[in-house]
Amino acid sequence: MPLVVNSNARIMCTHGGQVQLIPKQTTVLAEGAPVMRETDLIGAPILGCTVVPSAGSKPCLTVISTLPGGSNPQVTAVGLPVHIQTLSGITDGVPPGTISVVYPGQSTVNA
Repeated sequence: MPLVVNSNARIMCTHGGQVQLIPKQTTVLAEGAPVMRETDLIGAPILGCTVVPSAGSKPCLTVISTLPGGSNPQVTAVGLPVHIQTLSGITDGVPPGTISVVYPGQSTVNA
């Protein structure tokens, strides 16, 4: 079973930018940090994307959406499915970038 993603996770865009994790709930914890849920990453800022701005490109600055398979609908926290380490998503970069989990933030809670 995949690991649950918490707010200590490292999620990055394909160009090396790091997603800033801001949990919208603080009740359900995994290894002492709030678990990340569906909708928590939408609009999350991305810092450090290496894409150089030009007429045809723009660095990743924000997470636009997450893709199916990145959460477990059978495991919820405060009413929403929790994100798991298979999480991926799309950024606002031009061309669009993707995000993925480098480290889920904890190593004991599976979903």
